[in-house]
Amino acid sequence: MPDSPSARVQLPLPAPAPAAKSAGQAGTRARAKLAPEPAGRRRLRLPIAAVLVAGFGSLMLAAVASVLVLGLVSASTNTFALLNDKADLALTGVEVRVRHQLDPAREMARFVAGLVERGDLQANDGTAMTDTLRGALAGAPDVTGLAFIRPDLTGVRVGRLNGGLVAEPFDMQGESDIPPEILDGPNRSAATWADPRWLKEAQNSFLTLYQPVRREGRYLGQVAVGVSLGDLSRFLSVLYVEQGLNAFVLYDHGHVLAHPALVGRSFDFSGKLDGPPLPRIDQVDDPALAALWTSGVPVQSLKKRVEARGVRVLGSDYMFLTRSMAGYGQQDWIIGIGYRDGEMGVEIRRLYITGAVGLAILLVSVGVALLVGRRISRQVARLAEAADRVRAFEFRAIPDLPDSRLREMARAAAAFNAMIAGLRWFETYVPKALVLRLMRQRETEGGLDSVQREVTVMFTDIRGFSRMAEHMAAADTAALLNEHFTLLAACIEAEGGTVDKFIGDSLMAFWGAPEAQEDHAVRALRAALAIHHAIRADNRRRVAAGQAPIHVRVGLHSGPVVVGNIGSDSRINYTIVGDTVNVAARIEELSGGLQGDAEVIVLTSGVTAAKGKDAVPLVRQGGRSLRGRTGMTELWRLVPEEEKKDAAKPAGEKATPAISLPLPPREKGIEPTAAGRTSAEGRS
Repeated sequence: MPDSPSARVQLPLPAPAPAAKSAGQAGTRARAKLAPEPAGRRRLRLPIAAVLVAGFGSLMLAAVASVLVLGLVSASTNTFALLNDKADLALTGVEVRVRHQLDPAREMARFVAGLVERGDLQANDGTAMTDTLRGALAGAPDVTGLAFIRPDLTGVRVGRLNGGLVAEPFDMQGESDIPPEILDGPNRSAATWADPRWLKEAQNSFLTLYQPVRREGRYLGQVAVGVSLGDLSRFLSVLYVEQGLNAFVLYDHGHVLAHPALVGRSFDFSGKLDGPPLPRIDQVDDPALAALWTSGVPVQSLKKRVEARGVRVLGSDYMFLTRSMAGYGQQDWIIGIGYRDGEMGVEIRRLYITGAVGLAILLVSVGVALLVGRRISRQVARLAEAADRVRAFEFRAIPDLPDSRLREMARAAAAFNAMIAGLRWFETYVPKALVLRLMRQRETEGGLDSVQREVTVMFTDIRGFSRMAEHMAAADTAALLNEHFTLLAACIEAEGGTVDKFIGDSLMAFWGAPEAQEDHAVRALRAALAIHHAIRADNRRRVAAGQAPIHVRVGLHSGPVVVGNIGSDSRINYTIVGDTVNVAARIEELSGGLQGDAEVIVLTSGVTAAKGKDAVPLVRQGGRSLRGRTGMTELWRLVPEEEKKDAAKPAGEKATPAISLPLPPREKGIEPTAAGRTSAEGRS
């Protein structure tokens, strides 16, 4: 090249920071410089842990505990009239708790079905299915078993056994007692609860939810979620203990689904043929419940949905409040509460007083909790939105996070703002497009090892830049290079190219890595054409502004290179090396002798021209000898249609456009090497 490397003006870099004496001192000073304390009165900042524990915890505990304790104590001490007046609320509480025990099964079924429907989990991948089912079951203690049933009645199931999780494949082909919900899976689109089923291996009865799974209308199987009825009884045994009330769930008038008295008891329903595999109402250690339908006397209820019955057993009077509950099969269940009638007493006024106090506490606590929570969530939402922009490398579009009265939030905002300030500087020196492509390649291919790849390499250079820079100030020189490289980089990145490095007034770029591009030569030629037009347009602007136009040389060559992370332990670059790089540099260097008065000259090797096909108009320049290489290299020059008449033709040879180019044989002296240097001028 005419301009020596030593004469080229390098881009000014910011002065390096002085070495820190210690990591702790450096971090403290950096935070002090990047996030100064706001001027004015020092603000009171509270620790977020104290606010959450003392605020949310105490307020919600006081509200919920007050409402529950006052309501339940009043219900247990008031007369039957008061309890009957609150019967619907009490039964609603039982229903809510029962549903909270069973609804996680529905949510788990939807979760697993969603993974399969979206394609995140393959139905035939037994290992992944087992791991997913095991993880889902581990996070849901209310669920006893989880399975996926394929259309051929095979699948994988995971269950709880002796405090641990057991996973195993299964095959129901040929079995005679397959539940009809499994066989009817292809005909259903919604989840359905099956009737209680006895599982001999677990010696327990289960409620099972079946969720069909489809993808694009094709039936892929069912997710089955089982809940042990023994677990449901243990769950009900902790309700209303201090008030002496019994909560129960009946399957019908003759069978019990859940009752505190069933905890610790076992039954064997393997041979039962008359009815569901559930204990009969007379098998539960509750004489009053056993006589509920035979000798119970209906009592008029103030609640239309509540049925009240009085039972006298062994000289004691009992009151039962029942209500039907649907949603878990074709059979509506019966939920109820039983208590000893003589335990109710005291004035009815206490209910209204305690109810009003509890409601006021609940409203106040919920209002305060919502206010505080909204303030915290607003700040967290800003932080999350800014973090999403960081993930997308949109550092310039991220606004500064505002200050907060919460100490941790204030520290997080200050640290985040300081981090963004640093990343904005970092973005100036690291190509964002290259980093994003490397991240995608790492996610898809799992690594960034050095590999041999077929690429197209481009070199550009400003002719006479050294003489031009002699008459320019340093700031003007840097501004000219910045504008020039911005113009070139936009054309290169628009075609998916990677800007490798800036060498004085030269630029090196390549196509075909890190992402494989079959049309790398076509992309490079299109980028060269875009550079040609961009430089000519920029020169018209410069001339109109009274500035001298610039003349640019571009060289292109395609071939094998070694691409990957190359450098030292302290600094590493993602770059390419090989003989292809040398040839591209020599072609760009040779273009100086052919440029003449042209503002832009683009020379490409015959290899690139052949691979580029008809991407851009090319004119054959004949064989040329490259510096430091033996043999002749076939060269082609990019000449846009509107400029062909002005293109210089080689002596004694007629310029012909490259309409359809056959791939020329490999030139001598361009055999690839394991690692190559571009030239003595410092390129690599």
